[in-house]
Amino acid sequence: MAVTRARLFGLTLESQLPLPALQPAEEGATTDVRITCRAFNGDAQVEAEGIRFAVRDGREILIDAPSGTPERNIRLFLLGSAMGVLLHQRGLLPLHANAVAVGGSAIAVAGAQGAGKSTLAAWLHRHGHSLLGDDVVAIDMEGELPFAYPGVPRFRLWREAIEHLGLHRDGLERSYVGEALDKWDVPADGQAQDGLPLRAIYVLEDGPDTAIQPLGGGAAVEALFAHTYRGGQVAALGLSRPHWEKVMALARAVPVFCLARPRDLIRLPALGSALLDHARIQAARTGA
Repeated sequence: MAVTRARLFGLTLESQLPLPALQPAEEGATTDVRITCRAFNGDAQVEAEGIRFAVRDGREILIDAPSGTPERNIRLFLLGSAMGVLLHQRGLLPLHANAVAVGGSAIAVAGAQGAGKSTLAAWLHRHGHSLLGDDVVAIDMEGELPFAYPGVPRFRLWREAIEHLGLHRDGLERSYVGEALDKWDVPADGQAQDGLPLRAIYVLEDGPDTAIQPLGGGAAVEALFAHTYRGGQVAALGLSRPHWEKVMALARAVPVFCLARPRDLIRLPALGSALLDHARIQAARTGA
């Protein structure tokens, strides 16, 4: 069986499942994670649409999928939920967020499902800012500064957002084969190749107007905990204490802001411009 070697979240993957969207791994790079397609007995950390994933020690993922399952559907859950569990196991902090490069550093925009993270990140990308990751941002807390590492180089966008951004659906594929939702994968060109220092985190909330306010202390910690990707599985993994420690350390190291806005695509340019202006001022203050 052919093997794909690719980079994701700062890790080198060796996979029996093709991973065409990911950056190729450098020749000779040490494998961090092996992904194997085979039936297995025992517990699965992730189960979705009949597909089972066993995630072991942050180094291996087994995929047990019913015959005939589209590879696109398997990849959706592999690169999302299964990798989220693996990141927790490896001691990284995955946020349910998007991240883009602003200058020489990264900003992340977190939010609930359907909050518009991908649409905002796609607008920023269209205005010259490289994408780090869509939907999941892996943060390494081990160095002097938290670093955000590149995720899947694509946006998952609703048809309405694609049309509003002036993009075309020609050649695009639905995010999930057989899914009734009108959501599509849009490739992102010029993805950042390496991790970048994370300088600010913005949490999307509903509001009548665009407003950016700092979240301090407990509010910042609660927001980061609430927007941890696959945070509901932390306890089952036996990682509750180290996860809290990472969240608190991140809240101390990186400023967290509430980004309130109305859910109105017409006002997307104003939202994106306000965010960029704020991020640049924040970067200047921190010397980024």
